[in-house]
Amino acid sequence: MRVVLQRVTRAAVTVGDVAVGSIGRGLCVLVGIHRDDTEEDMKYVIRKILNLRVFPASEQKPWDKSVVDLDLEVLSVSQFTLYGQFKGNKLDFHTAMAPAEASKFYAQFLEALKTAYKPEKIQDGKFAAMMSVDIVNDGPVTMVFERLQSELHEAIEGVNRYNPENVSDLAACVQAMVTENKYDKDIVLTILKLYQLNPEKYDEIVVRQVLLKTLMVLPSSDFALAKCLIDTNRLGSSELRRIFDLGAVLESCNFAVFWRLVKGTYKPTTSVSEQFKFPQEIAKMIKPMVGFEEAIKQYVCRVINVTFQNIEKPLLSRLLGGASDNEVNALAKKFGWEAKENGKVFFVANHDATIKTRNIDEKIQFGHVADLLTTIQTPLTL
Repeated sequence: MRVVLQRVTRAAVTVGDVAVGSIGRGLCVLVGIHRDDTEEDMKYVIRKILNLRVFPASEQKPWDKSVVDLDLEVLSVSQFTLYGQFKGNKLDFHTAMAPAEASKFYAQFLEALKTAYKPEKIQDGKFAAMMSVDIVNDGPVTMVFERLQSELHEAIEGVNRYNPENVSDLAACVQAMVTENKYDKDIVLTILKLYQLNPEKYDEIVVRQVLLKTLMVLPSSDFALAKCLIDTNRLGSSELRRIFDLGAVLESCNFAVFWRLVKGTYKPTTSVSEQFKFPQEIAKMIKPMVGFEEAIKQYVCRVINVTFQNIEKPLLSRLLGGASDNEVNALAKKFGWEAKENGKVFFVANHDATIKTRNIDEKIQFGHVADLLTTIQTPLTL
């Protein structure tokens, strides 16, 4: 979301000759909705609107009070043109959310804003209508802020990267990644470092979510990096150990065990070294992670890409957790595998053809070590 927030002495919206909404002293917010906006972005924007300290408490404290502190009003006006992009002299709005979806999203935003504050203090215009907006800016004071992820990237730049005040917003962004199947390496590693630097803010639930998200981008090294950013005194947690063990299974490409764990068919042994004594907890742990199984299937395909030349369709299906023929065919097409023998076998790659020869040039010549060899005296032993 992109919001233009203005401190006003009064503001009003009219549609034609009809007054739709008006406020006295308070905030007028122009709201643009991005096509990728999520509920977490909405919550972030609402927190900003209600808690941003843009009102004076006194002449000595010009930026000390929020709209909530002073029990003031808010006028919200939808404005998709905030996501207009210039192509020469022509405007393009392709990054704005489509009207039908945006209408529902904006209605949810207003309802959430009223719930978070006082319904009688919230006024709005009319979505998708041609409106006249009368604003008397107080100051003038105008603030612009973006959706959660964009704001966070700005917030964690430079010396402000490890500001402990960023923890709550970073945690909210991690939650959004979980529910919206997104990933941002910079954000997940930053919050782990902040937990190291500020142990009183440590939240194991967020750490578990970060670790599971890094498993979803294997074979990248993000999972290993994330483990290194967790203090050793935290590693004894049974929940974290469970994720580490699951990661070891995936990193060793033991896909048969992984899919049994996910599908609840894993049978633990009675051995004291059994890693998964409570296998049902694995499925419960990854259930909230949207797109987890699909991400692992992508990882399996990348492993197959570098290890197989040809692979039979039944074996491929098993490695993909019992994937259907349609799903197997779709993944094979995506990775450029050629179907052979009426689709019973897939040709992956001729790895012999991709071997690159190397010429090894010795940098040390015999003459360079001749003097050294003459100084070495090795006693002859019988």
